[in-house]
Amino acid sequence: KKIILLLFSSLSLAFRHDYAQPSTKNCTEEWFMNLIDHFTPDYPPVHYKQRYFAYDHYWTIGNPIFFYAGHEHDVELYVNTMGLFWERAEKFGAMLIWAEHRFYGKSYPLGKNYTTQDLRYLSVEQTLADYVRLVSLIKEKRGSPDSAVISFGASYGGMLATWMRLKYSDVIDGAIASSAPVLSFQTKVPGFEPNFFAQGVTRCITQKGGVATDWCEANFRQAFAKGRLAEAGTTAQGRQALSEAFSLCEPLPDDPETGWDLVYWVETALSHMAQGNYPYTSSYFMNGRGEMPPYPIIKACDTFLADDLMATCNEDPTALCPALYEGIASFVGVYYNNSEKLACNDIYTHLEKESTSEHNMLWDYQCCTEIFQAFGQDGIRDVFWPAPWNATSEAIRCENKYAGILPDMDWGIASFGNPDHWKRTTSNIVWSNGELDPWAGAGVMTNLSDSLISIMIPQAAHHLDLMFSNKRDTHAVRWARNFEMAHVLRWIDERRKKIKNWTATTHAR
Repeated sequence: KKIILLLFSSLSLAFRHDYAQPSTKNCTEEWFMNLIDHFTPDYPPVHYKQRYFAYDHYWTIGNPIFFYAGHEHDVELYVNTMGLFWERAEKFGAMLIWAEHRFYGKSYPLGKNYTTQDLRYLSVEQTLADYVRLVSLIKEKRGSPDSAVISFGASYGGMLATWMRLKYSDVIDGAIASSAPVLSFQTKVPGFEPNFFAQGVTRCITQKGGVATDWCEANFRQAFAKGRLAEAGTTAQGRQALSEAFSLCEPLPDDPETGWDLVYWVETALSHMAQGNYPYTSSYFMNGRGEMPPYPIIKACDTFLADDLMATCNEDPTALCPALYEGIASFVGVYYNNSEKLACNDIYTHLEKESTSEHNMLWDYQCCTEIFQAFGQDGIRDVFWPAPWNATSEAIRCENKYAGILPDMDWGIASFGNPDHWKRTTSNIVWSNGELDPWAGAGVMTNLSDSLISIMIPQAAHHLDLMFSNKRDTHAVRWARNFEMAHVLRWIDERRKKIKNWTATTHAR
């Protein structure tokens, strides 16, 4: 049974956002000497400085610890944006911990000068062990061994939060995993759809995604699936038309393949706008460089692509169609030129300040070794050009790039099992997905048991439920947050009852 939304009736957990939004300025930045390798003994042990942020204003000994599993960015991004943590700290008397993922931000196990061979320490297993050891240190340091620990995470962080509960249930009492594509690489799970992301992005530009007409989808289908943009790049006249329509700072190079550079640039904007399709102005997917408007996909579709832009163009896909190019250019301008101050576009410069070659390489390495996510598209059930998922060719790419390293295609199931295994062996996880989030198709979409719960949040994009409350939030996401925290409250009570029973049994002996 697919869960659209589960409602929790208690309003006592609701939060009024009536003060300035907290950030890293309200926390203490701390460092922990963690092991570089948790699984191979070194004598003496070799450590590295791992960064984390802590907030304990409302916490006392015995109270819970909310642990955010940092993922593939500087952890400060999550301290400053994951507001559910902040907003419920007082109600629960919780200590808040945000841990930084090894190799990202400022947590470098081997400094900045590492080799491909050194990246063997960049693994999920090492990261989970980092986090569990950090939790143990904090409990010991604060003299609170009986505190319940709840892991939270969004996206890859939601995967980590899930895996912490699966692998270290003696340490983690429950997990809230938002927009966690934990099934994105488990292609052997029955019914898995490798084109999930492309189909999810496509849904956002249809009436099901809140767009006014079907023309937005139709226009993108012409641009991508029918090859209008790429085809235009094959001729000098077409490249000139594209350069003018997209107001490029430099004309497209004299190369028939450069049309694809523009295609990928447009696709990046579309996918980021789909993930960040929030009901309010947000800079989350901009990393601080500007802001996208509320529901950016809806605004861009309804403003620039709401009509048939092919009406004045030849149906032959090799024929030029300036009206289509200009409409698509205006659409992506909502993302790239959000300030409306750019005089021209440079398609070879990334917008996000963390889209560096190093950051991309680190994440690509993780995807080439363990998190071997399936991404395909067919141009039929999605608007993109046909590119079926091919695990073999992707594995060859990884092998060539990383000196013979091959993906472990069975790693996910071998390490953590599959949903059928989880429902027999695990408890206390809530997976949430947003109806507008392209990643939802690779998340847990059904309840596995009474304590392994899946919720689908209408009109919500990527991990909206973990973000700060906003007056433009829908009732659905407010209810979802309350529902999640009701489960957190139950898990904390369960922990306290266990401690009480253990204590009573010990004294009886």
